[in-house]
Amino acid sequence: MIETALIAQAAVFGLIVVVFLMSGTASMFHPLTFYLIFHGLVFVARPILVHIYQFGEVWFFMGFWPSPQQFVLTLLVSTVALTAFALACGLTGNVRPDLDRQPTQGLDTAEVVAYGVTLLLLGPLAIYSAIMRQEGASFDFTGDVQMERDPVTGQPIYVNTTGYIAEAHAMGLPLTLGLIFLSRFNPLSFIPFGMFVLYRAYLGWGRWAIIMGVISLVLLVLYHTRHKWFAWWHVLAGLPVLFLFHLLGTQRGYIRALIQGEAPPVTEEPGRSFVDSLANQDLANFDFLTYILWVVPGQSNTYTYFTQYLQLFTEPIPRMFWPGKPVGAPIKLVELNDYGNFSNLTASLAGDGWMSGGWLGMIITMVLVGAVLGRVHRWFWEKGSLTRPGVLFYCTFVPLSLQWYRDGGISIFKFGLFALLPILVWVGMTRLLRAWIAIGVDEPHPGPIMGPDGRPGTPRSAP
Repeated sequence: MIETALIAQAAVFGLIVVVFLMSGTASMFHPLTFYLIFHGLVFVARPILVHIYQFGEVWFFMGFWPSPQQFVLTLLVSTVALTAFALACGLTGNVRPDLDRQPTQGLDTAEVVAYGVTLLLLGPLAIYSAIMRQEGASFDFTGDVQMERDPVTGQPIYVNTTGYIAEAHAMGLPLTLGLIFLSRFNPLSFIPFGMFVLYRAYLGWGRWAIIMGVISLVLLVLYHTRHKWFAWWHVLAGLPVLFLFHLLGTQRGYIRALIQGEAPPVTEEPGRSFVDSLANQDLANFDFLTYILWVVPGQSNTYTYFTQYLQLFTEPIPRMFWPGKPVGAPIKLVELNDYGNFSNLTASLAGDGWMSGGWLGMIITMVLVGAVLGRVHRWFWEKGSLTRPGVLFYCTFVPLSLQWYRDGGISIFKFGLFALLPILVWVGMTRLLRAWIAIGVDEPHPGPIMGPDGRPGTPRSAP
């Protein structure tokens, strides 16, 4: 029964991929591309490995072992979720990529000055946050960043600071990407980005920031070189990044030990193969979804009815100003930890939708998110791709969707805050400077200081 379901699911996945590629809208810039990558890894490849090699680490961690019927149900739910998302995202984002429609105007004074002001405003905060987090977070009430775990949900909570400061180092990603993009990929401009990646590897936590940062950089390169898909050397260059992701998953302190000159810790247990190492919680959203389908509504006797999104109204308030702020959603109709161990695990977008209302809740969630991302894709090719802030915004935002697919819920808003805030500040500062210049200048705009080809622009003469 399971083997037949695995084959059927893979066939549906392959059919959707073929239809998408034949539509003419497919490219690395499409949100559906990223969902297909995510689905292929966690809902197609993962259950095959779980079934063939009898992975049990995650089941034992959660205290749950699925029946064959529950295994097949998870395959069905994830496939319906993929279909709903693909239809919504494909229809609303039905626009062919046109890489010839590049920004026609070069950088002007307002844009350059505005980006410099953005760096001066947000750069110090990002650096300060990075210095605070360099030793990680402490759960023994020592160190610069102190945390404790909520006894019910297991979620970590900041004790002596706020997430606005502790997570501000994440702004280093868009700030460094902006330097690369605005300097037209000058080799020296890659140094700050490399330092950001090295810093995240040093921390050992937040590996997804490395993956998403590298993908954003590659998207900018693809846009600059007018290519829709990765080249073979992009794939080869990405292999070390994937190895780093896997290495930090098995041993968080490996890079820290290397930098500090200590003997590197053992990364694999003796006799443990590479396949065995894949049995951990990385990319185990299939396992998590199976648990969710067992809990809701069979054990919980209810759904969340989308109440988890009320956290959007409580999460922005710093806990230091509201000591009794609820951990997670203010109203909890379903607590997954009541029926097993779901601490620090992710529900996925499909699982979050299922908790909201079963089949109907899952379909609504996948359709709404797919439609939103499809509209953003359409906006990019119709308007956003014509401006440099629009290109930087989109190429930074689209990889974040991987986090949304993996986590579900409101996590995309928290990650998006730090990843997109510098770009939005840059846009706002540019508009303010242009408005201020326009007030005191009667002659025409002097023209760009740098043309689209990277050469100095030619000022326009006054009439």
